[in-house]
Amino acid sequence: MAEETEIKIGDIIAAKKFGPLEHNFTGEVTKVYDNSVLVEIRDYDPKDKTAVGDMNNRAVVRKSAAKITGNVADKN
Repeated sequence: MAEETEIKIGDIIAAKKFGPLEHNFTGEVTKVYDNSVLVEIRDYDPKDKTAVGDMNNRAVVRKSAAKITGNVADKN
């Protein structure tokens, strides 16, 4: 079962709210696992500031719930 678009390190993804986060967020993929990715949260709702801080600005997101919106290399 191949994925349409392979998520890789450096991709910017949009992710749905979950757990302590009350709003959707975007972040940069820093590690890829079999079914999920580790994301450094970059853009989030100010109301989620405490939750993001508690999570050390990182979140594990299911690949099926992540939408690629760009790549860090595209911004250079």
